[in-house]
Amino acid sequence: MKLYLVESTSLDALKQNLPSLLTEFNQDNCDWIEEKLGKSPFIATKFPEIPQFSLDMTAEDPSKADGKNAEIVYENLKFLSDSQATDERFWAALCLREYWPFVRYRWSFEKKGITVANIEQHVFFGYGGRRSLTRNTMSRLWWVARFTVDPDPNSDDPYRLTRFACENADTVMHAMERNTSNNRAINRAFLSAILDARDKEGLIMNTDIIGELAIYLNLLGGTYILDCLPEQVIYDKIIAKAREIDRRQKEKLSQKAEAKQKQPASTNTEKKTATLTENKKAAQSKSFRSFVESLSRKHRKR
Repeated sequence: MKLYLVESTSLDALKQNLPSLLTEFNQDNCDWIEEKLGKSPFIATKFPEIPQFSLDMTAEDPSKADGKNAEIVYENLKFLSDSQATDERFWAALCLREYWPFVRYRWSFEKKGITVANIEQHVFFGYGGRRSLTRNTMSRLWWVARFTVDPDPNSDDPYRLTRFACENADTVMHAMERNTSNNRAINRAFLSAILDARDKEGLIMNTDIIGELAIYLNLLGGTYILDCLPEQVIYDKIIAKAREIDRRQKEKLSQKAEAKQKQPASTNTEKKTATLTENKKAAQSKSFRSFVESLSRKHRKR
């Protein structure tokens, strides 16, 4: 498979005219682009040809295959340098050529429809810098793997953290769109601590908690030079914070449970008090009626 770039002026033309071209993106391929532009938008790169690779398009929920597909993309394109892998033209070409069917599948275009925002984010770079890398269909897979793969050649499961990061889009955001995400060792320590906290210690690790841990990592960056800290030290600090958050949440749940247990007893007391009050009022009313009836009888006798 020959690798291409989208030529810069063609890229600009496509992005500037997206609203008027939107219906064309409903087609099964993007051959129409050459007709619309009057020329081929693609120029060949100097990269050597590679075997064409297939991506998993069998999952009912396309996001469930992200971990597997990230591994496939990275394994086939791992020769890219970080600088080359930030080139919008390269990823746009992959999205518009060989992997257009995958783009349509991944974002469920047939079910959900196509919008200008869909194309801007998932075919081109619709945001600035780092954020665009995690939105483009193909670049996001490569970069998630890049920042999470275990560099140890003897690792039994080098893509363990990649699969975990791909479980939820928010995890990718927390791991890759932070100020510290340029350092792969920091990312691995961060994600590894969260995964172990969940799988080995049974702690709840939802997106809110992961977000809180990401904020904590940024705070650590204001205290330490994280790039100089051993990976294990960062791991230890993150997992310790995860335990602290877990304890705090359990205390809150315990307090709520105690409050709930006290509430019925209080309610029962209030019901008893109300009943006694009603009984007392009824007795007083009965006594008053008896008194009135007694006076009435005496009056009649007279």
